[in-house]
Amino acid sequence: MPALLELQRALGAAITDAGRTAAAAPLFRNAAHAVPARLAVYRGNVYGNRANALGGAYPVVRKIVGAEFFDATAREFARTHRSASADLNEYGERFAEFLAAFEHTRDLPYLPDVARMEWLAHRAYFAADAAPFDPARLAAVPPERWAGLRPLLAPACALLVSDWPLARVWTVHQDDYRGPLDVDLSAGPERILVHRPRWKAEVRAITAGDHRFLAAVQSGATLGDALAGALAEEAGFDAAAALARWVASGVVIDLADAEEAEEWAG
Repeated sequence: MPALLELQRALGAAITDAGRTAAAAPLFRNAAHAVPARLAVYRGNVYGNRANALGGAYPVVRKIVGAEFFDATAREFARTHRSASADLNEYGERFAEFLAAFEHTRDLPYLPDVARMEWLAHRAYFAADAAPFDPARLAAVPPERWAGLRPLLAPACALLVSDWPLARVWTVHQDDYRGPLDVDLSAGPERILVHRPRWKAEVRAITAGDHRFLAAVQSGATLGDALAGALAEEAGFDAAAALARWVASGVVIDLADAEEAEEWAG
């Protein structure tokens, strides 16, 4: 008799791949003729659950292409991309790559970047909460040491550079949006920040200086180096105002010394 793991693998393969149905038939004792239909029911549920998970992660893409087209596309993705986690909230990371190669979406060249943005927003929603910035910690550090501190971003923060006006696309497709729906697709390129200031993920366009600063912080740069880079990127960049803005919005959550920053990252 096959080991339990072998049985599980054979059944799993037959559920996800119709071509493996015949190989799995001996696993069943009775009604062998009914095995294909019964496995098809399970297979439909697997694909359907994956497709539903994609719909939850990519609501803007779904609105852009329409529910019927999206559902068909999601099922096609589900047939070729297995889940690597038991948590379906982690399913769909490669959907943007799939859309970029999918022949039926080639007339929507901005769609893969919309999907990339939505995946970052999806992950931001499930990211860990961060404690608010504690100004008392900064007050305890002598000013001459501030440049050597390392700013820390909230876990929900992510950056993306695109040739398309993603922030506008995001805004007009939100359920509570009531303004004009026009989107100038020639308005890019654009740098965006995805973050979660409260319970809901947000997408905003940021300046070249802000992006340079936050990208440097994300890579572990000191405050002095990050601000110097932003000033080099954007003439007239107001370093003090930018830092205050990102602290107030919950993007920068701490200013730590090198040892603390390494401990946080670990």
